[in-house]
Amino acid sequence: MRRLFLSAALLALILFHAGGVYAYDDGFGSAKKLTTKHFSVYYAPELDLGRLEGQLDVGTSISFALNEPFGNTGSLSGALDALFGWASKALDMNLYDLKGDIKICRDYKHLSEVYHNIFNAEPEAKSFYVVEFNAIYICPEAFKKEVLAHEMSHMIIAHYFMVPPPAKVQEILCGYVEYEMRKSSRALK
Repeated sequence: MRRLFLSAALLALILFHAGGVYAYDDGFGSAKKLTTKHFSVYYAPELDLGRLEGQLDVGTSISFALNEPFGNTGSLSGALDALFGWASKALDMNLYDLKGDIKICRDYKHLSEVYHNIFNAEPEAKSFYVVEFNAIYICPEAFKKEVLAHEMSHMIIAHYFMVPPPAKVQEILCGYVEYEMRKSSRALK
C-alpha cells in the first residue's frame, strides 16, 4: 500500500513539473497590451495602432455582409471584436465568451523567429495560430481583415469541437471564411 502511495505521489510530482516544461518566452514580455472583449492584443511599442486599424477597414464590409452592425468599429479593439463576431457567424459557431491572444510581431523577421522557436521550422505564411498558446501571431504587413478572419477561425474551430477536425478540414473552413470576407469586400467596390 505504501509503495502504491509513493508511486502515485511520484507520478503526480512528475506531472506537476512537466506542465512548466512547455512554457515559452515568445519575446512579447515588454510589449504593449490592448484588451478587447475577445482578445488580449500584444504589440511592439514602435507599431502604430492607427495604421493597423486602417489596414483592417472592417466597419463597412462587416455591416454590409451581415446587414447588421457588430458594435463599435471606430477603434482597433472594436474592429477586432467585430471581426471575431463576423467570423463566428460565418462559421455558425458562436462562442460568445471565447478569449485569446493576438500577438503582432515587429516585422516578418520577428514572426519567423517566433515560428522557428515554437515549431523548429520556417513559416509558410505571415500569420499563424498556436492552439497550445491560444494565440494568433501576425506580422504588421499581414494585418488585414481577411487574414485575421482566417486565423480567428482557427481559434474558433479549436474551441468549438470536443475533438478537433483534421487539419485539412480546418483549413478548408478557415479558407471559406477568408473567401467570404474577400467576396464581401469586393462587393463594396
